[in-house]
Amino acid sequence: MKPDCKYGEKCYRKDPTHLAAYTHKKDEKDDEDSKSPPPKPKLKRNKTHELSFVDEAPKKLVKKEEKMDEDDDEAPPKPALKKLRSRSISIPDENEKKKKEEKKDEEEEMEIDDGREDCKYWDKCYRKDPGHFKQFRHPADGKPRKSKRPKSKNKLDDGEVKNVAGGFRLKRIGSHFSCTCIGWKTQKNAPNKRTCKHLREFLGDEYEKSRVGRLPITKEPKAEPTKHFSHLNVSLLLAHKYDEKSIDPTGWWMSEKLDGVRAFWNGKCFFSRLGNPFYAPAWFTKDLPKDMHLDGELFGGRKKFQSTVSIVKTPECDNWKKIKYHVFDAPNLGKEPFEKRMKAVREYFEDHSPQYAEYCKQTKCTGKQEIKDELKKVIALGGEGLMIREPGSKYERKRSHTLLKIKKFYDAEAVVIGYDPGKGRFQGHVGALRCKMAKGTVFSVGSGMTDKDHKHPPKIGSIITYKFQEYTNSGTPRFPTYLGVRIDMDKPKDAELPPLPDDI
Repeated sequence: MKPDCKYGEKCYRKDPTHLAAYTHKKDEKDDEDSKSPPPKPKLKRNKTHELSFVDEAPKKLVKKEEKMDEDDDEAPPKPALKKLRSRSISIPDENEKKKKEEKKDEEEEMEIDDGREDCKYWDKCYRKDPGHFKQFRHPADGKPRKSKRPKSKNKLDDGEVKNVAGGFRLKRIGSHFSCTCIGWKTQKNAPNKRTCKHLREFLGDEYEKSRVGRLPITKEPKAEPTKHFSHLNVSLLLAHKYDEKSIDPTGWWMSEKLDGVRAFWNGKCFFSRLGNPFYAPAWFTKDLPKDMHLDGELFGGRKKFQSTVSIVKTPECDNWKKIKYHVFDAPNLGKEPFEKRMKAVREYFEDHSPQYAEYCKQTKCTGKQEIKDELKKVIALGGEGLMIREPGSKYERKRSHTLLKIKKFYDAEAVVIGYDPGKGRFQGHVGALRCKMAKGTVFSVGSGMTDKDHKHPPKIGSIITYKFQEYTNSGTPRFPTYLGVRIDMDKPKDAELPPLPDDI
């Protein structure tokens, strides 16, 4: 039996010799702890509100005893392990795989970018200016965002070109869709923001509305027109007035004078006498020659001059179907006589049969009496008059006596300088146009104006065409009739008449 250490609990010595020679109260506590049973494991409440035991031993599913003897402290029960939920493993069938692939395709279709191209230097780009980052994409921009866009009506793959009605072509490059129609080309928006009726018909209205509406609007400078749409210096053969006393029309070529819009075809586009382009639809011009220039009239019918002008001024309008191009010469064959030029035109038309163009028939005139008879027939049908051409003549790009016009009424051009107030049912609107002739004479013309013309008259400074029977003694036109706005002239021009009275 070892003696107790005199310092008791306050002993601070820890050397083995001292601890072996004396007893301390700590040694008694350690002996009691070694004889006491192990502590009970902590209880944990599971989701089913039943008590289960958790041990650090390897997890194994065991059955929990329903009852435990509370007095049994010496032999604690084996702790139950926490039951884990089992996961079911399913093997996807072919239908599920197909659905996932379709969903993936739809997600790829829905991926759209912000309209920028990838920088060619990509991750090696050293530029830091904001303008460069706005124009090109870099790796730091991340993946293209996804849009909940409706599915397109028809599929157009990347790089694919699709021909549609009217001879136009649709093309897709990445997320950019384009069309060759003038409606798509003349839009002010950025290329990735544009759409047209052909894209809407092919891809669907909902798809295009989503595609164009969700993309950012980027204003770009207006594109310069292409060569065949730019202004062109045009010189055409113009006619003099027929003088019955000095001209014998026997043997001359005769045709009806069409009241339409003069148009020159250069193989690519129509041009007016002033060189302004007329944007005809591709389906209208697809059958016209590419290597032959034509001189003719865009004609919508007799007494339809104003409606013809309205159609011609509207680019790619569907109403172009209401007019036809009547060809009466080939300027680039100008060194050849008239008969050879018209033979070349006639042969082309017989071989290709253009849908919206006609060859203007020419007949040999037998004399002055036939001129009078034919003029009466044309006037009775609502026509304007006749044109006669000298046989064997060449194409002169100026006003020439080889081409003469014959009309019952004279026509001329004047500039609008003001308006006369309306009366009666035109109260509050324009009653007549105040016009000024080339020689300075001022007159008014109201006959021939439609209700629309009275409400929305030609602008001041516009050049109008009018017809009349003759000049009065004061030099003003007698019975003037308004025909319409002249879009191919920029200054007034008086009719060619016999000398006016001396008191004018």
